[in-house]
Amino acid sequence: MHIRSKTLHLLARYSNESNPQAIDLDSELDELDLDSLAMFEVVYELEESFSVELDEKELVAVETVGDLVERIERKLSGQD
Repeated sequence: MHIRSKTLHLLARYSNESNPQAIDLDSELDELDLDSLAMFEVVYELEESFSVELDEKELVAVETVGDLVERIERKLSGQD
């Protein structure tokens, strides 16, 4: 599954938004009403799906869905 679609699907599943199309790359993670456990689950599933590791320092800088997708893409390309 593509990084973007997997991320949107997970965020929709763990947030109050049941429709992944309602969440886009510009959506702010704070606005999705994810509690810390839900965000942990999202990050864990993304790490497992794409065989990457996102540390806490990196995640603090993530503000939007696009930032999260970009962070994973950079990890996969070896830029990070």
